[in-house]
Amino acid sequence: MTSSGKFTNTQLAVIDASVSQIERCEAQKRRLDAEQLAALAAAMGSALDAAGGNGAERELAFRSLRFEVATALHESEYIAERMMNTAFLAQNSYPATLGALRGGEISMSHLRVITDEGAPIETGDPATDEQRRARYESAALAFAREETPNRLRPIARRLAAAHSDVALAERHETALQRRCVRVVPLEDGMADLIAHLPAEDAYAIKDRIQRLAKRALHESVAPAGGGEAAVRAGAAPVAFRGEAHGVGVDAGGGAGSVADDGSETVAGPGAGTGTSASTEPSAGTGRQAGAGQSRTAAVAGADVLRDLLLGETGEAGDAGAAGVASEAALGRQAVQAHIQVVIPADGPAELIGYGPLDDVTAARIAGESEAWERIRVDEAGDVLSVDRYRPSAEHARRLKARDLHCRAPGCRVPATRCDIDHTIDAARGGATSTANLAHLCRGHHTLKHHTDWTVRQEANGVMTWTSPTGRVHHDRPPSRVRFRRPEAADA
Repeated sequence: MTSSGKFTNTQLAVIDASVSQIERCEAQKRRLDAEQLAALAAAMGSALDAAGGNGAERELAFRSLRFEVATALHESEYIAERMMNTAFLAQNSYPATLGALRGGEISMSHLRVITDEGAPIETGDPATDEQRRARYESAALAFAREETPNRLRPIARRLAAAHSDVALAERHETALQRRCVRVVPLEDGMADLIAHLPAEDAYAIKDRIQRLAKRALHESVAPAGGGEAAVRAGAAPVAFRGEAHGVGVDAGGGAGSVADDGSETVAGPGAGTGTSASTEPSAGTGRQAGAGQSRTAAVAGADVLRDLLLGETGEAGDAGAAGVASEAALGRQAVQAHIQVVIPADGPAELIGYGPLDDVTAARIAGESEAWERIRVDEAGDVLSVDRYRPSAEHARRLKARDLHCRAPGCRVPATRCDIDHTIDAARGGATSTANLAHLCRGHHTLKHHTDWTVRQEANGVMTWTSPTGRVHHDRPPSRVRFRRPEAADA
């Protein structure tokens, strides 16, 4: 069967010309962004110099300029202040980063990551700060030229922690005192519930919610008179706190998609090969999804969080004296959260997807884990072997240690939610070895096999992706960033 992901020569010519134009526009935009930052920094310098050393006068001068910039750009004063702060830091503390932006090597988002994450380096001693900042900036820029801003952030956070004079545990202990839960009202009867928590707790909660949501979408209810075959061939309704959702399931696996963050969309009726089924709302609520409405894993995740906290299971009866549903009532005892923490021999531990953790927290997580792995690496950070105290497949252990997340450029879906893909198909003679295997999320796995994108794996684990227009992108094993020794990184 011919894949619709293939382009004709005519299409490729148009796409190639369009992408080239996009690249030229982006280079010009980055140069203009650098010029705008320089102009903002000059305006700030002039306004604050005129105010002298008087604190009250400097505050008024800053607020006056902030209002001037906000009105000129038709933006809020919050946005204007953020731009001014970024401009000041870029001009006075990170000139090499500003130069890289002007030269088109990095984007404004990269610059913001470097300036934001460099905050822990500041001690108040100008000479010491300048030296440490320069080392941090040089190391962060090297990664910024190759990584997306999202991937750069945990790397920059780790680099800043390595160059900071304040212990990570001390900063974490101070931050712990600010943990809280708050509600931000929004339009259309909605609100954001924000929980400010330790990173390991937040990531574990998010992972567990995603697992529960996936179960709610795919395993909760099967159509009447059908079993596994019926789910594959038709549509499985999912009843969740009084909402009926027709979930179309394609026999060929085509109904649904996975975004870069791992969130999954399950298409509604019409996307699959069968017809939809409906259910009546369960007791206790009167809400019901409209016909033909689809529910994403993100939406199901929000439902799971609500039901866990409010004790509503979509079933009649009290789930507990305190109104909080028990695990038994939810029927989800087997779903546990999964987080990945790397504890290198040199440098701070790291929560994958977030950044560095203090030693006390990392030791506690390691002590509570059911299993942990010892990873042997060479001076450059390449993974040589993995020993685990609980038996598992050697290939899977080593690949997970090496890849950490999806190996498509810019993607950060954790390896635990990815497929292990043969770079050269096994059907075409590709070996089942770590030199020919890599983690790909379902979206990029599909892209690799059904479009004109091609992938080659180098001897050192570098994945070389070639786009349909011939553009080449390299993705280095993230473990080399985490595991290589500082002296090897500086060499």
